[in-house]
Amino acid sequence: MNTELIALLKANMGLPLLPGLAADICVAASRIGTLVPASVTEQIKPEKHEDFIFSLERIENIGEEVKPLHRAHWDETEAHRHGLPFNPDYETFIRYERAGRYVLLTLRHGGRLLGNCAMYLDKSAHTQTIIATEDTLYLLPEARKGRAARYFVAYVENAMRLIGASEINITVKTVNKAARFFRLLGYRHVENGLNKILEVENV
Repeated sequence: MNTELIALLKANMGLPLLPGLAADICVAASRIGTLVPASVTEQIKPEKHEDFIFSLERIENIGEEVKPLHRAHWDETEAHRHGLPFNPDYETFIRYERAGRYVLLTLRHGGRLLGNCAMYLDKSAHTQTIIATEDTLYLLPEARKGRAARYFVAYVENAMRLIGASEINITVKTVNKAARFFRLLGYRHVENGLNKILEVENV
């Protein structure tokens, strides 16, 4: 429920709809209700594994830095969608992040961003518990050596526990061996996903 919008409408009931009020209503209406307060996500602290640093960062702050990772991820695993434009909506990511419905966890080495995991957070209508759904989980090849990936996933899981998520949903593509990796970490194969790119017919 958008309590800010409701409060604004109640406070101005019966008053003329002047441009300033109309603008305030539009802004309030575009806001998404908060799911996980910032005071909770801020409890996720950085951790170090060998020379890697895992931490919670805000896409609002590192958007330009994370874009090359998103592009590399798209190029490596999304060949089936390469007929579609690669055009991430970063403004929407930020809106969800501000509402406590999107978190970005990063892996760095010497300050350089080498990996990221973005999770959407939502409350299940079936269980009334928080579900974390992976939007992107990608490490550059140089960060896949050793056990860094395993420890990074453990960091992600602990972060999700801290904010109250009861389950994590992750998708893996058939072009890599990620499914085996996640099964070794205790993830179960519970469904099969299919994809079809719809072609626009020339009329």
